Amino acid sequence: MVRVRYAPSPTGHIHVGNARTAIFNYLYARHEDGTFIMRLDDTDLERSTEENIDSMLDDIRWLGLNWDEGFLKGGDFGPYRETERKPLYDTYLQQLLDDDKAYRCFCTKDGLEAEHRKAEAEHRIYRYGGTCAHLSAEQVEKNIAEGKPYAIRLRIPEEDVVVHDLIRGDVEFKSEEFDDFVIARQNGIPIYNFATVIDDALMKITHIIRAEEHLSNTPRQVFIYRALGFDVPQFAHVSLILAPDHSKLSKRHGAVSVGDYRLEGYLPEALINYLVLLGWSPKDDREFFTVDELIKEFSLGGVGKSGAVFDKKKLTWMNHMYLGRKDAASILTILKGDFVDQYVAAFGGLPEDKTLAAIDLTKGNAQVLPDIFRLARNIVQPDVVITDEKSQEVIGSPEAKQVLQYLMEHFAAIPFGQGDDAMSSWVEDLRNQIPLPAKKLYSPIRVALFGAKDGPEIVKLFLMLESSSIHERLQKALAL
Repeated sequence: MVRVRYAPSPTGHIHVGNARTAIFNYLYARHEDGTFIMRLDDTDLERSTEENIDSMLDDIRWLGLNWDEGFLKGGDFGPYRETERKPLYDTYLQQLLDDDKAYRCFCTKDGLEAEHRKAEAEHRIYRYGGTCAHLSAEQVEKNIAEGKPYAIRLRIPEEDVVVHDLIRGDVEFKSEEFDDFVIARQNGIPIYNFATVIDDALMKITHIIRAEEHLSNTPRQVFIYRALGFDVPQFAHVSLILAPDHSKLSKRHGAVSVGDYRLEGYLPEALINYLVLLGWSPKDDREFFTVDELIKEFSLGGVGKSGAVFDKKKLTWMNHMYLGRKDAASILTILKGDFVDQYVAAFGGLPEDKTLAAIDLTKGNAQVLPDIFRLARNIVQPDVVITDEKSQEVIGSPEAKQVLQYLMEHFAAIPFGQGDDAMSSWVEDLRNQIPLPAKKLYSPIRVALFGAKDGPEIVKLFLMLESSSIHERLQKALAL
């Protein structure tokens, strides 16, 4: 049975790269009817704060990545925080020492730095010289008795390592790239590579899906798996997310946290859809998927090796499309929950049916959720405010005067209360009554009723607004 894990270090907020890793693990587990596990790699005690943990969990829950086992949920392989698993790490460190597959290293920081400097001066790659690799048992005991601090190093065999990566194929690492590396520091805390191997092995993780930057860690982890007699899981290293100029993605390119995107007004389903398509290609040219459809279609075989370029404009366009398709009631729930102050300012005191109608009318023109407050302002407030210059130019044109005069003169003919079809027919017939191109005909009406030349369909405006409000707005626009 497939078992995958998402094991973040809760040292800050979840950014788009971390989020995509979590999403890929979640989709693969669901596609394979496997288990999705949440584990906290929280050995960075200074930065792994409870605040960061809460923020991370809020982001994961907002994305809808419900985990089956792990932190806060429990399971058969806990605990699921590294800080609570030290006795397990100590057991396996001692096993390696007893089997002479690891040894205590009493080298001082100054001594190791001197070795580094010598290697640099000789223009060669630094490798630990093995000073402590063959100390006698008596010397080790003497050093311990004298209270000398020590790290623990793994004995590395002189052999190449081939990592069988499900995305990249076979990746070979030469033996000369490795020395006897540290697996536990002098303070007794195991390094990441050791702790994660113990955790993944004991939790029976079958597939490790993670970012490409961890590929260089993989051969060292393979050495640890082999030394302890653990089965090596399958690896899949996902390409990095790049900036538009193919540099490393930074905050100025959109590498903000998932929580920031939430506060900006992006929908979780839009963010998931977009991030999945950064690196994974479906079998056809589709761009829009529900989460259930992604679960059905997702496979590691569709994940590419090349870096994927993050384009916030594309994400915003996708969010705009999702907003247009989302029902007004669901949007209202989000606005009340995530944008309380703006909601009260825009819709406070308005009956819910009117609020829903305003949301339904404007959602198709919103890029992000807060846009709805701005767009709906001229729907729910009595006075129309025209703010952009192009819309002001439209309402000041000779064609606008011609159109608005016709509407005022024939106002009684507007089929208010006669249903959608009657109103649609009347709006369409305007093209026969006023000999103007469609853009010059309809734009002045939209500006008069909505305050902007781009916005909801004219028919919807006539159906949404009260006839008295429409009459007043047309009058005021004509006066302009």
